[in-house]
Amino acid sequence: MSSLLRADIYRMRKNRLTFVSLILVLGFPVLITLMYLGIQALFSLDADIGEAMDGSVQLFSANSLISSAYSLTNNIGLVIPAFAGILVCTDYSNGTLRNKVIAGNKRTAIYFSHLITAILFSVVMITIYAAVTTILALIFFKFNKEGLEPLVREIIYFVVNGTLSFVFMATVSTMLAMVLRSIAPTLIFTIVLAIVLMTANSIIGFLNYEKYKYVVYFIPTFCSNFFNLQGLSLINIFSGTAAESKDLMFAEGMASYLFFGAVNTMIGLLVFNRRDIK
Repeated sequence: MSSLLRADIYRMRKNRLTFVSLILVLGFPVLITLMYLGIQALFSLDADIGEAMDGSVQLFSANSLISSAYSLTNNIGLVIPAFAGILVCTDYSNGTLRNKVIAGNKRTAIYFSHLITAILFSVVMITIYAAVTTILALIFFKFNKEGLEPLVREIIYFVVNGTLSFVFMATVSTMLAMVLRSIAPTLIFTIVLAIVLMTANSIIGFLNYEKYKYVVYFIPTFCSNFFNLQGLSLINIFSGTAAESKDLMFAEGMASYLFFGAVNTMIGLLVFNRRDIK
């Protein structure tokens, strides 16, 4: 498998899509920061609006920019998982996958090589994007914080959860690429599924949990937006308590990523191992 992985990583590095992704993850933070600065300048010209916003939770803060870095439905959040799926699909389109099978490589090794490559691509790209976004946000906007110790823990949770959300999406895009075997449907279904999952998570707090609360165990739990999320915990909801616990949220998020990521991998492997390679 090591030779397969080295070859896949090499092809990923040389692929033009990787170069385009680097441009996007470096360029989007600049564009978004300029957009925020422009909107902030327009608001500052209106005394009534500026006065109404003063002292409230500011839209134009470092927190708001940083907290959006790992969102799966923002600009780059939709692009990275889709590009990861396209990179996997290129092995089908150029005949490389068929040659790997003919050469005697095990299909499980081929699948995991693609999965690891997709994960590496996703993690590297989202890390660059988040780092550039954070640097620009801290340079041009104020950061609202409450004490150093809770802030450090919150940032750690935020980064780990945010990164693993893209690791999870890499399992999704790899599964779709191996099952659908075509770039167009893989691209469409990856984007649609990301939007559906994030939408489902965003309405969790509005469900009637006495009747529907156990439904949320059947969707991945995305808790990466710790700067804005106020202690929503499935276990607290189920137990009927109002306690806020980001530690509990973090544990639930990790368990959710691991479980649903494993399910995606099992489904993808099962279909890939049973399918003829032409």
